[in-house]
Amino acid sequence: MARRTRPGRPPVRRRTERRGIRWLTPADSVLDHADVIIVGGGATGVGLLWDLTLRGLDVILLEQGGLASGTSGAFHGLLHSGGRYAGSDPATAAECLTENHILRSVARPFVEDTGGVFVRLEEDDADWETRWLEGCRQAGLDARRLDRRDLLSREPALTQSLISAYAVPDASIDGFGLLWSLLWSSAEAGARVYFRARVSGFLTDEAGVRGVTVVGRDERDEAASEGCGGAPGRQGLPAPRTRAIEPGEITAPLVINATGPWAAETAALAGPGPAASVPVERDKGVMLVFNARLVSTVVNRLRPPADGDILVPHGPVTILGTTSGRTRLAGRPRPEPGETALLMREGRSLVPALELAPPLRTYAGVRPLLQKGRDTVSEGASGARKGRAPGHGPGRGEGRGFLLVDHGETDGLPGLLTVAGGKFTTFRAMAATTGDLVVRLLGRRARCRTAEVGVPRLVQGPASPGGGRPAGRAADLAGQLACECELVTLSTTLSLLDAGLDLADLRRLQRVGMGGCQGVFCSRRLAGALWQAGRPGTRAKPQPDEEAIAAELASFQRSRLAGVAPVEWGAQARFGALSRALARLTLGEPVEGERP
Repeated sequence: MARRTRPGRPPVRRRTERRGIRWLTPADSVLDHADVIIVGGGATGVGLLWDLTLRGLDVILLEQGGLASGTSGAFHGLLHSGGRYAGSDPATAAECLTENHILRSVARPFVEDTGGVFVRLEEDDADWETRWLEGCRQAGLDARRLDRRDLLSREPALTQSLISAYAVPDASIDGFGLLWSLLWSSAEAGARVYFRARVSGFLTDEAGVRGVTVVGRDERDEAASEGCGGAPGRQGLPAPRTRAIEPGEITAPLVINATGPWAAETAALAGPGPAASVPVERDKGVMLVFNARLVSTVVNRLRPPADGDILVPHGPVTILGTTSGRTRLAGRPRPEPGETALLMREGRSLVPALELAPPLRTYAGVRPLLQKGRDTVSEGASGARKGRAPGHGPGRGEGRGFLLVDHGETDGLPGLLTVAGGKFTTFRAMAATTGDLVVRLLGRRARCRTAEVGVPRLVQGPASPGGGRPAGRAADLAGQLACECELVTLSTTLSLLDAGLDLADLRRLQRVGMGGCQGVFCSRRLAGALWQAGRPGTRAKPQPDEEAIAAELASFQRSRLAGVAPVEWGAQARFGALSRALARLTLGEPVEGERP
């Protein structure tokens, strides 16, 4: 909903908040002002935050959930070389290759140089190999042919039926760690970040968009929606905390819509015209995680992009992906058993002994794809390029390039930009192009520096609203673990909870609950940590609420076990039975689907 300010008057510069990161509640009403407001806290939004902060602009980022709680939190961890797109879209392949080199340089602590291979199997089309090699040549990608026997000696799990293989500079990347470090570095430089901050409308006047209205969300809203296949639900949850009488208002000369698959819905808050200018569709992708490192290099199948044709070694696990299919769901969808079976079937073509490796869990995400056959603006403002999105196969016919729309030009609504599409590998390039447009519109002179400024891995807690960092726990907690699988200490957990993070944030940042037990055992310790942290308050101002803590814990457990249920066979079936027995017999908790 667009909300008009007083006619003929420029927005008053109001700033009541200091730099740092803040997690809102329904009772909060924020008044703030900046040069630029970014809506969306995934890779696109955080990349923009970093880019614009380095240019010296005053920036505010708003995210209705937690960091990377949408698309960026559900990708497969692959830093593309461009090889996947060489046969169908050499221009996108070239862009991926360029960004691969840049991220290896500036984000080195987050990149594991696994290398990658493309392998053609007996049943794969030889003509596609020829077309792919020509695309690699056009993109500048050196695809080095490998000796079949040498590859099989290094990767013994691969199928013996491979015909040819080529080496490419693929890698795996720690997306969560990189985004957290970019966020904290931006906050240290003066940016403000608001999590659990839902944009409810735009502020407008005769000159266009001049800001947004914001309402705080309860921390349980995000937990209830994650992994549940739709919009947030409140069944069985306590009522939200008292809401503020009026929504907050944040003003800025420019607002950037960076909400990915939900970009059209966000633009619709400004009217049907802006929404129609954002031809983005939601595409569901399912991935399967194996509790073992099946291969030491990224393995791609040399055929047109299809389901289940990538294996990514990521730390101690291997991720098999991905499927592709339309979805209209508002939230993150559930993986379906048929999709899991499809991945297993396709994965066995690359690794015949796949059944012997225990699948840990499956998960689903939503990609923002540009609609096939629609003219899309790729640079925005003057000299904007337009083109048609190439691709192959159901759900893969849309462009993997990105969209940048200046709604002042397309819809007569200055002050609003939309950027969507792309992929994690190209998030920096998307931010650079968008940042160039931002400084032109603001009349500033500031060049992009993200290709030259290194990103350190920050291991401390996030900045507090005052800009400092939360104090550590006393020495009596030294060495005590909240999560044994991932070796997360209780002192770190309490400090992060004090800073405002919830259990979903802890999972993304510290990998709590992502190990072999998938939260079955550590969740009980986390309940104690929530109580010690005085939730929903802090240890300094404790407000322990047993009902709220139980609800947050239950939501965390549901989101973990939702990914285990589709792979409950073999060892995982025994694990599922143990989990239910622990809940019912040891703790007296009801089990979903069973009568009390």
